[in-house]
Amino acid sequence: MNVLILSRSIWPEGSGGELATYLYIKLLIENDVNVKVATSSTPNYFKAWNELPIYKIPVLGYGKYTIVPMFKKLRELFEWSDIVYCTDFFPIIPLIKRAFKKPVVAHIHSYFPACPIGSLYNLKEDSTCKPDDKNCSKCIWYYERAYTKPFSQASISMLLNSTIRKGFLNFVMLADALVFVSNAQRNLFLKHAPNLPCQLYVIYNPLPGIPYIPVEGDDLGYFGGFSPLKGFHVLVKALSKIRNEHKTMLYATKMEGLVNLDLFARIGIVPYGMLDNDSYENVYRKVKIVVHPSIWQEPLPYVVIEALLRGRLLVASHVGGVPEIIRGLSGVLMTEPNDVDGLAGALDQAISIDRSKAIELGLKNRESVLKKFDNQRSVSELIRVFERVSS
Repeated sequence: MNVLILSRSIWPEGSGGELATYLYIKLLIENDVNVKVATSSTPNYFKAWNELPIYKIPVLGYGKYTIVPMFKKLRELFEWSDIVYCTDFFPIIPLIKRAFKKPVVAHIHSYFPACPIGSLYNLKEDSTCKPDDKNCSKCIWYYERAYTKPFSQASISMLLNSTIRKGFLNFVMLADALVFVSNAQRNLFLKHAPNLPCQLYVIYNPLPGIPYIPVEGDDLGYFGGFSPLKGFHVLVKALSKIRNEHKTMLYATKMEGLVNLDLFARIGIVPYGMLDNDSYENVYRKVKIVVHPSIWQEPLPYVVIEALLRGRLLVASHVGGVPEIIRGLSGVLMTEPNDVDGLAGALDQAISIDRSKAIELGLKNRESVLKKFDNQRSVSELIRVFERVSS
């Protein structure tokens, strides 16, 4: 079986979706599937791929609003393939289907294109979008300004995302199959894009090869950055409530551009920017508890999986695919999103667990996750999807 993979970005560029694609490619090759990858990523990222077959393709435009010219090499790749596996570049699906007569499997790692910004969360209303929400322009504007985008860029984004997004959903509907990463993601997506004509599947993403890191401290770790969707503002308020009872520090990464250092110092936040691998692991050694206070319905967050694989206690919001990850695990406390008092109480409870007990619970978490999420099962299910659409 020859599988052509279309991915606009490749890991380590991007986030969880790109990491999952990278892991799937390695697993497909290990299972004797012939794979070639076409991407618009810059060659700076290619070194992480070693000898994997990867081809740089030119595009016109930016982000999801890109046009892929049909140059000779890409035409040869389509003709070589038996299956085209798209993680993005959705506008090219009609061409693949009509001009090359190839089956297409699209992997949905966010809520795009059911939602133009991929989150199905209305920051202006501070709630998950309802299926009858029709006007996205105000939400998009608020979202872009929350990320401190300049006026001109936010205006262009509002115009494009509120008008063209329906076309992307039409492109995806032409695929032979859609793959979602959790049941929660599929169910929410379908509320906003019902009656999809293609086959639908849920396959959990593969686990990265993350080792256990010994627990050497009693502090908290947060790895979500400033994104308003990640709930950092909720975490700051919760920490303020328990600061008199606990002097535990919070180590927070992806905090580039932090300005109010005095405020964060008073409530025990130690900020870091982007860290290299060694520095990141050193931070993890200080951490007994990982906090994931996300407010949007995250499909299957790798930061939660990583915390469990690292052997840490976890305090996480009850959102999206998180319950599917942690179901049946010890050493996990869940709170409702945007619940400052609930998060403060969960943090107070977790901090009170002594380190030896935390280590015991963390090791059980790691063992359970390794059993629950089996990489060979995930890739076998994906291969079966390929076989079904090509038969």
